[in-house]
Amino acid sequence: MNITMIALWALGGWCGTPWPGWWRGPRPHPDPEPWITVQVIGLAGGIAGGWMTSQIVQWPDPVPWRLTPDYFTVTMIGALVASRLLTGVYGLIRDRASASKGQ
Repeated sequence: MNITMIALWALGGWCGTPWPGWWRGPRPHPDPEPWITVQVIGLAGGIAGGWMTSQIVQWPDPVPWRLTPDYFTVTMIGALVASRLLTGVYGLIRDRASASKGQ
């Protein structure tokens, strides 16, 4: 594997995890959301999504790490989508767990 591509996918995963509620103004001082956990999940999701997308892109012609601009773009989109999907699922699980504790 190319370490540069892994770093690029990790960056895509990091950028793909906006904080929940970013449009609602200032955050309360003791922040109720675990940002470090969300960012780590975003990083892992970005790397996994980029790798999976690279495997799909290379499927008909398996030349390892064909580095073209289209390849970069497609794998970054895969990293971003996977990152958003995993952090969204984590948010739903966390919200459900906190709602069940309150009842």
